[in-house]
Amino acid sequence: MNLQLLISGMSMGIVYGLIAMGMVLIFRSVGIMNFAQGEFLMFGGYFCYTFNQILHLPIVVSLLLASLSMGVVGVLFMRSSYWPLRNAQAKAIIVSAMGASIAFKEGARLIWGSIPVSMDRVVEGTVKIGTASVQWQHIAIIVVSAVIMILVYILLEKTFIGNMMQATAQDQYMASLTGIPVIFSIGLTFALSAMITGVGGGLLAPIFFLNNVMGGTAGAKAFAAIVIGGFGSVPGAIIGGLIVGLVEAFGGAYISSTYQLVLIYVVLIAILMIRPQGIFGEKIQEKA
Repeated sequence: MNLQLLISGMSMGIVYGLIAMGMVLIFRSVGIMNFAQGEFLMFGGYFCYTFNQILHLPIVVSLLLASLSMGVVGVLFMRSSYWPLRNAQAKAIIVSAMGASIAFKEGARLIWGSIPVSMDRVVEGTVKIGTASVQWQHIAIIVVSAVIMILVYILLEKTFIGNMMQATAQDQYMASLTGIPVIFSIGLTFALSAMITGVGGGLLAPIFFLNNVMGGTAGAKAFAAIVIGGFGSVPGAIIGGLIVGLVEAFGGAYISSTYQLVLIYVVLIAILMIRPQGIFGEKIQEKA
């Protein structure tokens, strides 16, 4: 039972980590927290559903096509919700992202309806590990998400494109002076953020079903993961996501599934009382 909870908690947590990592990439690039990130998860799931259940493509192909489609959505989101307001106050951009979140939800309802849907699993069936019966889909989620995280790390740390994205994130003005196309770099960051988050929707849909409001709760848990891990830290987002997933799984099993979100925020507050900057966050000096 504990092993089953551990694996299911890790599978959920690593998806929250994907969402949180996407939010951190955008935060590091433009200094704004994207509160529509949860809707990227939902929209990616619906794209995967379209390719898999409507066009009858294999689930792996559907996940790849859904990820590419979300890259386009990420660029369109950047051009419509961030770029026109890039010189405005941060709160204006945040409100724009919240408006986009509502548009995503209503758009999904109009296109795909409000009835929950599902799709094929990456791997069907269960596996017996000791006394625990674990769904192969949970293991597939952990493996696929881990591979995505490794590929993102290689892209950011080992390639010219990654260096360009990181240079833009550090200082857009200096990056432009060195010849880096800033709008292309920021657009690429938004695309990458949407792509890695969108895959999570396709991975979760066979377990929890897919609906047009699932992004709100997932986004809130991913935000909690960012706060726990430390703002701006990609490793912190991943570790924070795993903590949230494990608290959700074990808290729901041993305390109450009704108060899962409450338990997550209790843990968040407890961690912040011990380490206000989060696990991987840097301590900020107070002004005199």
